[in-house]
Amino acid sequence: MQTKKVCVIGAGVSGLVTARNFIETGYEVTVFETQAGIGGVWEKSRVYPGLTIQSPRDTYAFPDYPMPASYPEWPTAEQTRNYLISYAEHFGVTPRIRFQTEVTQVTRKTSEIPKWLVNIRFRDQVSGELQQEQLEFDFVVVCTGIFHIPYQPSLPGKEEFIAAGGQVLHTTEFNNTSIVEGKRVVVVGLGKSATDIATLSADVSAKCTMVFRQIPWKIPKFFLGKVNIKYVLLTRFAESWLPYRKLEGMEWLLHSIGKPLVWAFWRINEILLRYQLKLDACGMIPDQPLTKWVVSSIALETPNFYQYVASGKIQAKKTEIKRFVADGVELATGEHIPADIVVFGTGFRQDVPFLAAEDRQTLIDKQGNFQLYRNIIHPHIPNLGFVGYNSSKFCPLTSDINSQWLLEYFQGNLNLPTPQKMLEEIALEWQWKKQEWEYGLHHGTSIFPFSFHYIDELMSDMGIVDTSPIWQKILKNISPMSPANYQRIRQTLKLRRPSYVDSFTIKPRETVGVSQ
Repeated sequence: MQTKKVCVIGAGVSGLVTARNFIETGYEVTVFETQAGIGGVWEKSRVYPGLTIQSPRDTYAFPDYPMPASYPEWPTAEQTRNYLISYAEHFGVTPRIRFQTEVTQVTRKTSEIPKWLVNIRFRDQVSGELQQEQLEFDFVVVCTGIFHIPYQPSLPGKEEFIAAGGQVLHTTEFNNTSIVEGKRVVVVGLGKSATDIATLSADVSAKCTMVFRQIPWKIPKFFLGKVNIKYVLLTRFAESWLPYRKLEGMEWLLHSIGKPLVWAFWRINEILLRYQLKLDACGMIPDQPLTKWVVSSIALETPNFYQYVASGKIQAKKTEIKRFVADGVELATGEHIPADIVVFGTGFRQDVPFLAAEDRQTLIDKQGNFQLYRNIIHPHIPNLGFVGYNSSKFCPLTSDINSQWLLEYFQGNLNLPTPQKMLEEIALEWQWKKQEWEYGLHHGTSIFPFSFHYIDELMSDMGIVDTSPIWQKILKNISPMSPANYQRIRQTLKLRRPSYVDSFTIKPRETVGVSQ
């Protein structure tokens, strides 16, 4: 029996756990990574000084491989990268990775059994010359994620600014504070990376200005300086205060007759944040209610940021850049801001440029929105899956369960709707997101505010139910997310899954109860 070959694109959180799951099931896995090392968004060349994860340590981990207890509550980028390197080595993924190798094209091979032709480009280690190669795979899993392609708006005058000695960077290129020492800096955006870099720059630059169009809510690591956010935001109880698309039981009651209580809950949180962060004093009151922002990947507060804005150490301009000029930028208000360096914290764009045009048109609509069932597959593109296209509160866990779901799908173990029903579900899901989520859609790939619900749906598809006693379920509803609660899912799937499967004719398994 010939071993099926799996191509995994990307060696970040999602690529590593996907490779591990397929390797353990007996597949021949090859991982392609454009960077020189493991980590994805945590890879050394992409991080800025002082970067930390935004989730507490014990929630940002794989179910059966916790972060070291010696790590601080919010590990640094370096510590997170070392954790991922350790994970890859421990589970035998590292030898399967081809570093500094770019996937340039992924096309279907015409045959009775669907296969993929993957074109790669890499530099020969001896000659230093660029080489190209085409390989054949049975399955392709895209794990490049939604933070892969840095986005910078196209603005006139950029060439003139650079020709005059100016620098234009994305936050992923800001690797050392020395580049802004004594310089006039403009940071564009108000996300986490933008406020981090502005605060770093304000300490060493000649002048630091922030330009942004909207003011988002930010969350402190400790509410009122006492309560860790994992007890406030990272519980099922907290998730229930936002209306999910499919409301049932107590959630239905809460968002019907309990609407006044929900309204009061969010207003109280807004008052607490305004008081704790002193938003009124620095003129940084958000444009929209907290509920409009919390549905996106809401960011942690950057230490000292609001104080720097209040004192004028960071000049905050609520507008946008109209154009570059030789010695800086011109704002939409007509104001001229002198600058030596402009850093864009304008996020990322979502795309899969290596896919053939036909498959890209099937997968992505004209507005750039991904049409994925469960954020994982498109019913009309066989043997192709996505892991990590589901921005969540606890990405290592959701990527692990996501890849387990995809493995079950490739093996034919899931009772899924017909392709037409899946397309209808995709359309309904996207319509709901556009209606309810004003920010943070990431072209349809974000499931951030409903991470628990998303995991539950994937588990239900795999025929796994939580058989814990009612008192344990209640306790888990009010306790912070613990990925360790889900490690028995892996054990259950391993027991019912053959070590290797060569066809899609396997009958769906019976529902299995798991005490998480």
